Amino acid sequence: LDIKIKSIEKMLVPLMKQISNLVQHRSEAHQHTSERTLRAIGRVGQAVNLAVERFVTVGETIADDNPEIKQDMYDACKEARAAGSSIERLCDIAATDPVVGYAPRPNPIDDRGPMIRAARTLLSSVTRVLLLADIVVVKQLLLAKDRVAR
Repeated sequence: LDIKIKSIEKMLVPLMKQISNLVQHRSEAHQHTSERTLRAIGRVGQAVNLAVERFVTVGETIADDNPEIKQDMYDACKEARAAGSSIERLCDIAATDPVVGYAPRPNPIDDRGPMIRAARTLLSSVTRVLLLADIVVVKQLLLAKDRVAR
């Protein structure tokens, strides 16, 4: 994803940092992951999914009020919701799997591929929602400008 609008990029930096921290978490090869760390991983996944749910609810409200972007907004919200659920599920597996950090089954946090894909999908879809919302705001500003000009 190549973000070309600086303001959107700045808004996404905190989210990217949190997800990067989550993705970079790795158990040491022969050490156990503490129960506290596992619970924290589970809570992070829940918090990400809850934040996504709140975000897409606003996006869907904007879509309902603006038929010209409705389908695109619903698609972006659906994608964001799926990515948020995926992140929560991966974190929950990591937090509850009794063999975390051990072979033969890889820990979803140690096997970072699925988490990275979910995080990229989330960032991409959140950016799309923000861009569509910006389109609506710009159109509203142009309409207001036209009304003032008359």
